[in-house]
Order: sequence, then C-alpha cells, then structure tokens
Amino acid sequence: MLRFRSSDFHTGIEDFTWPIPPAPFPSLVMPAEARITPIWRKQKLFVAVFLFAISGWFLWDGKVGWPRSNERWLAQTEHEKSGREAEWPTYAASRGWSAEKPHKFYGPGDIAFQVYVSAALCAAAIVALVYWLMQKNRLVRTDSETVFAPSGVRIPFTAITGLGKKKWDNKGLATVRYEIDGRKGEFDLDDYKYDRDATHQILAEIEEKLVRGSNQ
Repeated sequence: MLRFRSSDFHTGIEDFTWPIPPAPFPSLVMPAEARITPIWRKQKLFVAVFLFAISGWFLWDGKVGWPRSNERWLAQTEHEKSGREAEWPTYAASRGWSAEKPHKFYGPGDIAFQVYVSAALCAAAIVALVYWLMQKNRLVRTDSETVFAPSGVRIPFTAITGLGKKKWDNKGLATVRYEIDGRKGEFDLDDYKYDRDATHQILAEIEEKLVRGSNQ
C-alpha cells in the first residue's frame, strides 16, 4: 500500500491512499516431460524374449528332442531283448547317439503337455511384446494448465480430484485421479518406469496446483 500526502504534489487534495494489487504468486515449477526409462524398456523386452525362448525350448522337446529320445529308447530296448547288447555301442555310434540309455520313454501325454506349455508361453510372450510395444514410447508431460496422461488424455489441473501417495516414499509410485465431463479416471506416476527427475517435477507441479486450487 502506497500513501501520499497533498503537500507532496501541492494540489490541495486531502491525504489519500492508492492500493497496489499484489503480484500473482509465480509458479515454482516449470513444465516437464517424463519419458520411459531405458532400463524399463530393456527389462520388459527381455521378459518377452525370455518367454519366446522358453516356449521354443518346450516346443523343441515336444516335437524333436523327446521323439528322438524315444527312438533311441526303442532301438536300445530291441537290442536288449534280442540279446545284442554288445552291438549296441557300435550301432549307437553309427547313428550319432549316446550309448547311454535314455532315462525314460515319453508317452503321448508327455509330448502333448510340452506342446501345450509351449503354446501357453508363446501366448504370454505375445502379450508381453504387445504391452512393450504399446508402452515403450509413452510419456507424461505438463504445460501451464494441463497434465497429459501416458495414454495421451489431456487433463486440466482443475479436473484433478485426488493424489494418492501411499506408495510414493517406498516405491516411487503415485496415483493421479481426475474427472472430466463426469467421467472418472486415473493414471500412475512411476519414477522407475518414467524419468525420475521429471516424474518428481510433475508430481510437485500437480501438488502445487492442488494446493492453489484449494486456497482459491
């Protein structure tokens, strides 16, 4: 508040006050952009590749490895039954087999189970790969009025209804809840999945906007 006296201007006007409106409190947080971290992309891709590899291993056993083992089992059993055990090492060598007898004969159920497990693992690998493809380029970002969720939804700060930080201190995970045109939604801020510094900055900005909104 500035105060003037008439003597200062020699106008003959009585003392008066001139109210100066306070300057708006500047935002302490700048807009940020948090992208998927390289370590998260590598780990999730590894999960998909690993599942594909294990699926292939089970399929190879069911379609190749175990049928070959059964062939060797039957051939060695035939040599044993016909009294030609002494010829077995030479015969096995001629076929490129080990002279040691397989530990068991795999029945149709055993082989079918390997194929079924392979199919299940392959399906899981496809899901993991699709998830990775959908997530690897996602980001969370803000501007002066809005936060953009990983899905791309534009959420005005005024539409944010809550912020769950129960797991933030221990796991770096917070949940942002919002409501737009009567439709409620939420998304996660994860400082392991997204760039840590930018994620913390975005959380601070959301908290600042919530505090400002509650004080208005």
